[in-house]
Amino acid sequence: MDMERGWRGDASEALVAADILRNGHGVAYPHGHEQKYDLIIDVEWGLLRVQVKTASEYDNYRYELEIDPERYPDGTVDIFAGAIHEEGTAIYVPAHEMGKTQRVNFNPPEEMPSDWHREEANLPGEFSLDEALLEIQEGGASQ
Repeated sequence: MDMERGWRGDASEALVAADILRNGHGVAYPHGHEQKYDLIIDVEWGLLRVQVKTASEYDNYRYELEIDPERYPDGTVDIFAGAIHEEGTAIYVPAHEMGKTQRVNFNPPEEMPSDWHREEANLPGEFSLDEALLEIQEGGASQ
């Protein structure tokens, strides 16, 4: 096992677990490495499987969460979490909304060159845990 990669994955799981706890939810770790998920979130209405990835910086204050969709068939993960170590936070994307990549922009909106840039920026608030949980809960209620 690549120690740097192993350390980074452990650090990402810890960052996401701390963020989940800060948001007032329980978190559990599954035993073993056979599951497609790294953490379990305990919310009032159920348990959700979380796959944690380390988001990478692709430009100044812009980060990308990337997955291999073939590794995560429908029904194996409920939410993808991207740990962003440089910002000390995480982003969350419901599994049914996650494509191959998701980008988020941490540049302050007032520093963006135009209204169009601000509207298209994928700001961190759009990828909060609360937003993802709301989307999952509303999606589950409509099925």
